[in-house]
Amino acid sequence: MVTFLVLSATVVSAVFFVLLVLHELLPTLRTATTVNVQVGDGIVYRKQKISTNPCPRAYDIQPAGQGDNYRYFVDKYWTVENVLRDGRIIVRTRTNKHHYLRSDDPNLRKAGLIVRLRFRKRFPELLEAA
Repeated sequence: MVTFLVLSATVVSAVFFVLLVLHELLPTLRTATTVNVQVGDGIVYRKQKISTNPCPRAYDIQPAGQGDNYRYFVDKYWTVENVLRDGRIIVRTRTNKHHYLRSDDPNLRKAGLIVRLRFRKRFPELLEAA
């Protein structure tokens, strides 16, 4: 009986872990909906860039036009600073810049547990109100 409980707990935890990893690493499988965030939540923004030299964190790299430049995406790790009444959110970057984003932006997703743990140094800390 004890071995059955241990075996079933192991299987359930393994299945849960696999589902959690798939949910975090395969955001394309999720449907595009409005992201429900609160102040202090971490978000990941998929930003498109164009340059002659893609950075090491670039992915989905494709030549643009006649091949002089490259079009690619980079993940940005920001923290929600405020949620406005009209559904827009104000986010803070690591360099203390602010961006206004729509909560239904397809490039925006809420950072999950694994992303928050793996990239915890990339999310900016919010300054407390004095």
